[in-house]
Amino acid sequence: MKKFKIVLQLILSTTLLLTACSKDDTETPGSGGTTTLPAGPQDSVTTFMVYFTNTVDSTTEIGSYDDPDGPGPKSANVGGVVLKKNASYIVTFFIEDATGSPVFLHNKIKTNGKDYKICISNPLGINVNATDSDGSMPIGLVNMLQTSSSTGSANLNFTVKYQKGSKNGTCSPGIVYHSCNIPIFVN
Repeated sequence: MKKFKIVLQLILSTTLLLTACSKDDTETPGSGGTTTLPAGPQDSVTTFMVYFTNTVDSTTEIGSYDDPDGPGPKSANVGGVVLKKNASYIVTFFIEDATGSPVFLHNKIKTNGKDYKICISNPLGINVNATDSDGSMPIGLVNMLQTSSSTGSANLNFTVKYQKGSKNGTCSPGIVYHSCNIPIFVN
């Protein structure tokens, strides 16, 4: 058991060193579509927390990205999670911009659901389905996640897309507002 914990810590530490979360600046407003970011100053994601609540035993694992200075010189701290194989989880978010007066971005996304979609990758056979909606299409602030019988480690990617005027229920249209990798280990 002690060797397992050491190996797990080594895997998560290595993954943390190789991953980062940030605003994606490879896409420019208006590229590939008609969506552009709103005028004025843009929010910085300083805290991105992902809550994985097991539907059977109600235990909660928390993955996190914490970058108190925003897109500044200090590196972000990333915390991974350990999930059970063949388990169901409710996935929710806390997203904040604390570079000035705190702005709770998850509330902004919920209020403006027709303009946003949170997309989650599916490594290791993970299946994710959004359970919240803007009235016609998923937002992705609340999800059901099902792990498979596959075990191992991977990065779970979270991408917040700004899709005003182009939202179609998929992750394709829009501009990347924020993207983040959280290391996961499924055992």
